[in-house]
Amino acid sequence: MSPLILVPLVYPVSVLTFAFTPIPSYTFPPTSAAQLCNLRSNFEPGFMAKGDYIIGGIFPLHYNQEMPDLNYTYKPAAVKCNGFDPRAFRWAQTMRLAVEEINQNKELLPNHTLGYKIFDSCAYPLTGQRAALAVLNGLNEADSPMCTGASPLLALIGESGSAQSIVVSRILQPFKIPMISYFSSCACLSDRRKYPTFFRVIPNDDYQVKAIAQLLIRFNWTWVGLVRGDHEYGRFAVQGLLRELQGTRVCVAYQEMIPLLYNHQRALELIQVMRSSRAKVVVVFSAEGEMTPFLQDYMKQNITGIQWVASEAWVTASVFTGSEYYPYLGGTIGFGIRRGHIPKLSDYLQTVNPQMYPNNTLVQELWETLYGCTSSVFSGSHLPPCSGQESLFEKHSAYMNTSSPRVSYNVYKSVYAIAHSLHNLLLCHPGNGPFHNNSCSQSNNIQPWQLQHYLQEVAFSIAGDDVNFDLKGDSIPYYDIINWQRGSGGKIEFVNVGLFDGTKPAGEELVIQEDRIMWAGHQSEASCSHCVFTYIRCQLLKFCRLRWR
Repeated sequence: MSPLILVPLVYPVSVLTFAFTPIPSYTFPPTSAAQLCNLRSNFEPGFMAKGDYIIGGIFPLHYNQEMPDLNYTYKPAAVKCNGFDPRAFRWAQTMRLAVEEINQNKELLPNHTLGYKIFDSCAYPLTGQRAALAVLNGLNEADSPMCTGASPLLALIGESGSAQSIVVSRILQPFKIPMISYFSSCACLSDRRKYPTFFRVIPNDDYQVKAIAQLLIRFNWTWVGLVRGDHEYGRFAVQGLLRELQGTRVCVAYQEMIPLLYNHQRALELIQVMRSSRAKVVVVFSAEGEMTPFLQDYMKQNITGIQWVASEAWVTASVFTGSEYYPYLGGTIGFGIRRGHIPKLSDYLQTVNPQMYPNNTLVQELWETLYGCTSSVFSGSHLPPCSGQESLFEKHSAYMNTSSPRVSYNVYKSVYAIAHSLHNLLLCHPGNGPFHNNSCSQSNNIQPWQLQHYLQEVAFSIAGDDVNFDLKGDSIPYYDIINWQRGSGGKIEFVNVGLFDGTKPAGEELVIQEDRIMWAGHQSEASCSHCVFTYIRCQLLKFCRLRWR
């Protein structure tokens, strides 16, 4: 009898206490689906186009940022992007050109088209994160506020900086969306456990630091300074170079860092270290964005005689080709991305103008940057109005330099890698497919992870270059050796003086034409950065470290 009595006494008490006692403060009125998912803010793409399969693009169309006031007494403003970058704008237009070429190709994706959404990251991880979230939300965020259904994004072309790519990759991972970077070289991104959907068409920095170490040894530069940006790219590159220099005659005089959010006072302190050091060779792992204000401050200090060794992130930055840079940067040497050829790029770039895109703020900024005039009476700019007769072809290498594209060529290859992977996917025959029960993907419902399977195995040739990925998502390790020489009108020209081929046996990778190099100070011989006294000091420091290790 007791069990029959205890059960009704215990359970009714529990139910009355927790289930049937109304608590007004926790009672909500019925809500519709639209009220459950609202856009907090809107992040408009710079360019977009519809298609059967949508790919995203993220580019650093501005190279520095202005952080909003965060006192939280009102809604914080968005990060303000400053410093329009015509070079990065060219990369974005290259992506558009590649998509249009593919859509006109009757053999690559017959009966199907690619669409795209292109966003600006402002060369900053926070804005890159916002761009990644926006690109997941369909062609237009405002038109699809319900957050329902799967993401229409099939793959992403991006990002430029490694710090931005790390953030973007982590956002895309839960959705298993592959991304191909055209400019992120940090060795850290080769870790397939952390970045399983990341691919790139630029070599990873393990090869670049090996190349730079061989360069320092080749010219007997035994006393050098190291400068890096405040991000994973700079940190991992310096760590890799120090590892490569162990057991060699090369010693590091100092290690300094350029702040990601640029700080004038900190930059002056760094410049003072460079001025006072006996090391006349300085290796810099930094991006174009933070190098621009830093070099402006450096030039104001009127320091010359430094032999710069540039990483691939800024060695071909056309923003530094002005004649005012030559006295301070002439003779710079570094390892650049392999150049290619894009036949239709020059003509395509000339079609982008304010008349063709009257409502596009990025095109307006391009004109303001190139010509110092405004194309819109509503822009609020203090610049004089444009005449409409400006010609892109005559000047402005930062945008129209298409004779030897490097990063643009990487963007081009990335888009074609996605197209060739899609082509192979669509050729699949049921019963012979790579998925469960030998199935194929459905052409009207392709999942991003299914595309990644084909992306991992893709192999094709473009403009005579082979394109493929290893198991880590990396590509062929090949660099051109670039030397900054005086060109026409006193401007800097990027001259090829050799190559580094990471596929060659050890000791045979580096090939340099020394007689073609112009060194710092317009000298025909390499700088001396191995003073006997500093070399002896270096060896003593090494001995002490070993003695007390």
